[in-house]
Amino acid sequence: MSLLHALLAIVLRDAKLGWVGGGGAALPAAFFAGASALAPFALGPDPQLLTKIGPGFLWLALALSALVSLERLFQGDLEDGTLDQLALSGIPLTLVVAAKVLGQWLAAGAPLVIISPILALLLQIPPHAIPALMLNLALGGLGLFFIGSIPAALAAGVRRGGLLAALLALPLYAPPVIFGAAAASASASLGDFGGQPFLLLCAFTLAALATAPPAAAAGLRLHLS
Repeated sequence: MSLLHALLAIVLRDAKLGWVGGGGAALPAAFFAGASALAPFALGPDPQLLTKIGPGFLWLALALSALVSLERLFQGDLEDGTLDQLALSGIPLTLVVAAKVLGQWLAAGAPLVIISPILALLLQIPPHAIPALMLNLALGGLGLFFIGSIPAALAAGVRRGGLLAALLALPLYAPPVIFGAAAASASASLGDFGGQPFLLLCAFTLAALATAPPAAAAGLRLHLS
């Protein structure tokens, strides 16, 4: 089996496992939908207020939903020995981490982007801004899942380490939430797509794609050694 086929198999495996064993991937989607749907009741019916606050609220809900799935990223594979087998398979552990994070994003992150248009309408976000918002959430969400793999790897050997991983991830999530919320608000209110906040969000995601897999792989080696 070639390296590409092996990595694709890991991506598909993790995407499939996200929807079995208790439907773990459904929990972030349910949290994202529930939190966003309750926002109009908490903020009131003022359309202008919802339009102004809605994009930032969606980003906050996205970040919190991403935290929910961190515990499932490496914990199970470390406990049942799958990570040991992958480490001995000859595939670079950095690429294994990248494949697992991508599979987790397909299972738990992509559904958040898919249901975001409905939630955007509930928050009075203009329909013309929804495609830009979906791209914003997709790119930023991918960065959140990759950067979250670092604390997930560090906490993988801790029993019920989901809380520890979430606490470690919160400071790392602050920059993309700020950039993403600013970019989404500018797109919804001013029609300004592709401005400086969006470029900063893209830069963060690219940095996460480049740095998170080797950092997470180094964290996992602490548990495998």
